[in-house]
Amino acid sequence: MRTLVSLYRLSFLLPPGAPLARTLARSDPPFDLEAFTVHGAGLVSITGASREAAFAQAALFLRELCRGLKPQSIAATMITTAHPGMPGGRDSWSIIVGTDVAFSPTAMPPHFPLLERGPAERPPPQLQRSAS
Repeated sequence: MRTLVSLYRLSFLLPPGAPLARTLARSDPPFDLEAFTVHGAGLVSITGASREAAFAQAALFLRELCRGLKPQSIAATMITTAHPGMPGGRDSWSIIVGTDVAFSPTAMPPHFPLLERGPAERPPPQLQRSAS
C-alpha cells in the first residue's frame, strides 16, 4: 500500500527591519534550513509535511528573526498540494511577530490594544447598574 503525502507551503514577506542574513548565518540554527526557500524581495517559503510542521518552523525562525522589532502583523499564505485525486487549497493567514509569534487564520490585521494605550493609561472599568 502506498502512503499518500501532502505538502504544506507557508509563504510570507519578511517584516521591515528583519535581519535575514544574520539569522540564517547562525552556526547552529534551531530550524530546518532545508525547509526554507528565500526568494527575491524578502519572500520566504517554508515547507512541511503538515500545517503544524510548517507553522512550527516559521515560529522558530520568526521568533529569532523578529527579536527586538515592534509588534506587527505580516500576511501569509498557506498552500496545500495534495496527492493525486485530492484537491489542494490556499488559505490566508496573519502572523503576529515582535512579541511572541502567533498565527491567525485571516489576512485581516490584528488589533494590538496595549500599543495604543499602556496599562497605566487604561481607564478603570465602569460598573453596570441595573434599573430596578
